[in-house]
Amino acid sequence: MALSDFLVSLLTVVGVYTLFGLGLNVKYGFTGLVDFGHVLYFMIGAYVTVVVAMPSGAADYAGIGGFALPELLSALPLGGFIGWLLAVAVAMTAAALLSLLVGVPTLRLREDYLAITALGVATILHSVVNDEEWLFNGPFGVREVYQPLGGAFPLSLGSFTVNLVVFGLPSVLALGYVAYRVVRYVRPVSRDAALFTVAGVVLTVVGFGVTTLGGGAVVAAGAAVIAAGVYAVSRGVRVAGGFGRPLALFAALVFALWYLVMPAVTDSPAAVVVNLVWLFDPTTGANGAVTYSRFILLLTGAFVALAYLWCERTVNSPYGRVLRSIREDEDVPEALGKPTFKYKVHSMMFGSALAAAAGGLWATHIGFIDPGQFTSSITFFAFTAVIIGGTANNKGVILGTAVFWTLRTGTRFLDDYFPAEYATQLAALRVMLIGALLIVILYYRSEGLLGEQTYDTGVSPRGESSD
Repeated sequence: MALSDFLVSLLTVVGVYTLFGLGLNVKYGFTGLVDFGHVLYFMIGAYVTVVVAMPSGAADYAGIGGFALPELLSALPLGGFIGWLLAVAVAMTAAALLSLLVGVPTLRLREDYLAITALGVATILHSVVNDEEWLFNGPFGVREVYQPLGGAFPLSLGSFTVNLVVFGLPSVLALGYVAYRVVRYVRPVSRDAALFTVAGVVLTVVGFGVTTLGGGAVVAAGAAVIAAGVYAVSRGVRVAGGFGRPLALFAALVFALWYLVMPAVTDSPAAVVVNLVWLFDPTTGANGAVTYSRFILLLTGAFVALAYLWCERTVNSPYGRVLRSIREDEDVPEALGKPTFKYKVHSMMFGSALAAAAGGLWATHIGFIDPGQFTSSITFFAFTAVIIGGTANNKGVILGTAVFWTLRTGTRFLDDYFPAEYATQLAALRVMLIGALLIVILYYRSEGLLGEQTYDTGVSPRGESSD
């Protein structure tokens, strides 16, 4: 897989789980509802989207479904795509209604009791989906996943030059904008902190290069050089007086070396060009084209953008202020006449609907679903991402999800730098890295990387209400 293809896949996963995390943030971050069963609605969203859009009589499928909604609307312009969107809407509605049924008896509990009960309900329903073949085909899963607009891809506009300008230029601009934001963020870092960080990057890269030579002593030497690199970065963090900017500089340098410098050295300069125009695949067809995986990335990005805007509008409204007051002390808004139970049910339904949309996108991206993809660990991954970025911060959810899944997915490349007999140890090391990151963040910034965002309080500077 080319590095650009890996980047597209990684960004799609980050987008899906960002949408999932935004739903969790509505419940946990803004309302204070600890829902350890959040993955239930992710699963429901995936299955309902698939079975509503799936044609009837699908092979190797014995469950409910095959409603062929896109096929029914195929006579309309973009009818298949509209049908898929309606399938996602049906899935979101189903998840919201299910969360209503779960929430009415459980939301009267608080804190640990709510969390345990939600986890128990999700575990029971997961077992039902897994064991009952008549429902969603049980453990055999569903392979007939509808691909919206799949027939239009790979998409080419004719000549290679036109494709490169129309599809490749936005890719370069996106990378340039990210680089600009990183430079602006790390600019205040001191010279000494920057030097320590750069030295840490060099030592880490050299250490990984040494480990590829093989041999127990050589691997040990490479590990020692890597440890020296980590120490240099920690010194940079200490000199800078905080870990945000040095680690951002470290991550940016590692990405540049991995994504741009290494392909130029090990492959050819043309590989760098392919990586720069990552939304456009110049190797597909005679004139290059946009592949379907890239379309799914753009579609996921559109869902995330809409969900983010909706969440921002909600939390900065009078409605959002009530949710935050419930999180701080439920008795206070209750004493002021606010029906807190109704607000908590609404929060549960809204967050679950977003999780269902994420599930529908996940099924479309993967092309196959089974109950094994929806274990309770997915919920805890989302909690970790929310805590890393900053609880009750929608931008923090995006950042935390990107950090978490980049570490979890990107560290798989460690396998290429160590002998095969260390595969088990490396798998454990990857989990340890994520755990160590969470511990460091909680120690130095208990509020997360971005902390809790500021809100519209509804009060003007002169003390007049803006409601």
